[in-house]
Amino acid sequence: MKQKRSFSDYASLSLKGMAMGAVEFLPGISGGTIAFVVGIYEELINTIKGVLPAFKQLFGKKTFKQRISNFWTALNGNFILVLILGMVIAIGATASAVKYMLAHYPIPFYAFVFGLVIASVVLVYKKVSKWTWACYLLALVGISLAWLLPIQAHGTTTIVPLWYLFICAVLASCAFILPGTSGTFVLLLMGAYYTFVNAVNTLDIAYIAVFAAGCLTGLILFSNFLSWLLKKYHDLTVALLTGFIIGSLRIIWPWKVSTTFYLSAKGIPYPNPPVNVLPSTWEFNMAYGYNPPSAMTKEAIMACVFGIVLVFGIQLIAKQFSKKKS
Repeated sequence: MKQKRSFSDYASLSLKGMAMGAVEFLPGISGGTIAFVVGIYEELINTIKGVLPAFKQLFGKKTFKQRISNFWTALNGNFILVLILGMVIAIGATASAVKYMLAHYPIPFYAFVFGLVIASVVLVYKKVSKWTWACYLLALVGISLAWLLPIQAHGTTTIVPLWYLFICAVLASCAFILPGTSGTFVLLLMGAYYTFVNAVNTLDIAYIAVFAAGCLTGLILFSNFLSWLLKKYHDLTVALLTGFIIGSLRIIWPWKVSTTFYLSAKGIPYPNPPVNVLPSTWEFNMAYGYNPPSAMTKEAIMACVFGIVLVFGIQLIAKQFSKKKS
């Protein structure tokens, strides 16, 4: 439902958008949860579902000005513009810190994300009203699908091509509708997270524009379908999602090394895809000279616990807001 808002209302809305953008930039925390906490989730979902129908207002016998005005009203344009502006500001402010952590402290960062995802698994699991054999079967399917994803070395600075980023953005936008997931979580699993972080930091207009176009495409094409899927087959859909998140934990595991190599046609050794190892094995494989690098085990455990506490804390706040409204 469209609302009439004052200047102070729009200022408050921009702050809510900033809160959503800050957490949505972290893989494993859903911006949708923050939207629920601050009381705009229902309006946001209805606005997203109404994007495609709003374009009908651009056609007809009315004047160009009237058609644009009707389109903007049907789109709930003021709401979405202010919200996106707040999210963009927060993402820009968070991007530098995330890029720094990825470059200098990848192990604690991914341990933090690991904690976020563990907590998300618990929360998403609880969203299934009754776990039937079909739910468990689909959860196994989800785990299997995630297991097929290739493990990538943490700290990679590979930039994916524009066409692949577009596909990632389409899928990332779908994650916003699903409970307990975030768009950046999808980017991380598909190997496009660093590309997104780098594009925001360097203000790469081409990559940002392609990413935005992919998100808009995904929301327009799939928002109604995903809403219908959750309404019609809620438990089965969430069970599949739960399994996928569980399976994805192997992708996020902080300690990875390439323990084997292959020789090129010219006899040059190249590392094979990395595998998950324990911290002690990581230090053994990464050691050099008399100053072996630390696996930062204590820091990683603390970061993981902080990630878990952060997600459950946000969920607790959401419950308190829900009780006040009821």
